Amino acid sequence: MNRLASHAILAAAAALVLALLGAQAASPLLYTAENTSTGAHADPATIEKRSPGDADALVPLMDDLLGETGTLALTIKLKDYESAERDLARYNELSQQFDRLVVKLDVSGTDIGEFQQNNRQNQEALETLLNDSRRLENLKRLEIEVQDGEQRMAIAYEGEALRQKMREGFSAYAGREPATTRIAGHYDLNATPYQQSVEDFAEVADAADDRQTGGTTVKSPLNVTVTPPEGRYGDTLRIAGRYAGGIPDTRIEVYVDSRVAGAATLDADAAYNHPYRIGRIAAGPHLAYVVAGRIYSEVATFEVLTQNTTLTLALAEVNRTAVACTGNLTTEDDRPVAGAPVLIRRDDGTLAAAETDENGTYRTVLVLPGGEHTLQAKFHAAGYPLNASESPAETVQVRGEGLSPLPFVAAIAAALGTGWYLRRRRPEEEPVAAPAPEPEKPREAPPQVEIAGLPPQEAATVLFRALRDRLGIPGTKTPRDCALLAPAHAGFFERYERIRYAGETPTDDELRAMEAEARGGGEGAA
Repeated sequence: MNRLASHAILAAAAALVLALLGAQAASPLLYTAENTSTGAHADPATIEKRSPGDADALVPLMDDLLGETGTLALTIKLKDYESAERDLARYNELSQQFDRLVVKLDVSGTDIGEFQQNNRQNQEALETLLNDSRRLENLKRLEIEVQDGEQRMAIAYEGEALRQKMREGFSAYAGREPATTRIAGHYDLNATPYQQSVEDFAEVADAADDRQTGGTTVKSPLNVTVTPPEGRYGDTLRIAGRYAGGIPDTRIEVYVDSRVAGAATLDADAAYNHPYRIGRIAAGPHLAYVVAGRIYSEVATFEVLTQNTTLTLALAEVNRTAVACTGNLTTEDDRPVAGAPVLIRRDDGTLAAAETDENGTYRTVLVLPGGEHTLQAKFHAAGYPLNASESPAETVQVRGEGLSPLPFVAAIAAALGTGWYLRRRRPEEEPVAAPAPEPEKPREAPPQVEIAGLPPQEAATVLFRALRDRLGIPGTKTPRDCALLAPAHAGFFERYERIRYAGETPTDDELRAMEAEARGGGEGAA
């Protein structure tokens, strides 16, 4: 191929590449706001309505919670209180599962977090509705059975307090319907059971209104007011009034939401005054009334407002494996929140619980494995007129367990024990070296050897032993060993070896020569 043809091919290839790049630049296959018409791209609207984290695990629980509100409200309306108790237990169980997942997935600041807060308030409202409805049923029965006028009046006043409370509870419950329905629409949830629960709640509250009796129209000589008519956590309200015709020092019992909140006594002017500090009580409307013996006051109302909170977290090393978690929980106007539960969330989702003291301070110690950990404190505000809060995440480096000296001590002890054992065993286990030939020790007198009357072979054995003993050779040595150890007597030992092992019979002359050698004469003469 010539150079001109090569250049033509290269020019054509370059033109083709430029054409392809130009087409792609004019219509890029990239994600843009205008490029979402096909199913291959994500819908921005779908992304906007989803919360961070794995919300898919929460959606089925949210649907179940909405369904439980409808079931529970219906059983309360039907006055099937045993079934309502079971439905409430199921609702509480699902709510706890949902709360744990919200904490684990860290979606508390999203629309799911808003759904969680509304669900907690709905849970408390339906539980209160169940208790109040059942109490009204009991009061209705008592009102029929009791004939005493004062007792009937007391029952009527308590019933009026419950009715007013149920009406205000319905108002708050219905006020959460728009937000809950909106969030349900974001996740394609069935909001019909919840909407039906609002209608059933309204019917129960209206039915409560229908139960008013003539006793409620009687003007009580005992009046009550709450000032100011609203407050926040930590505020002190004044529940006060007068008792027309009352006697000084008469005990006045103060009730908030049909529960005893304290007591006061009448002064010289038949007036009473009880300070009521707002603490762990749900936000929203509440009722107050007082009782003097069998005399009930009318009902006064007050409002508890919601407030934001601030939660801090500080970490300090206790030892190589333990970390102290401390912090403070305060309202937005710097009031400490006492007796409040605080959860410590670890990086793996594990939770530890703590509780604030009267100063709003909490402290707990966590034992952690070695490595880096991220911790965060959370306050969920259940039952408080407060908004939930969480601390900034803090990181701590845990050194972990140090090397224990016990394995080293055990290893050293084992080594010393092994050495001691081998040292004791060495003399027995080492092979016995052949002793060097020792010079014959002179004997003061030749050994006494008697072979007279013995058979020749036995006589030879006696002489062999006598010579071996005279030379100091151990009795375990064979004739061949003896020949090696005492070369000067090799002839004697070799002849005895043939007598002993080959079965030869020594002659008389050989025996006499062997006897002379065994006695110390005629060295090597055999």
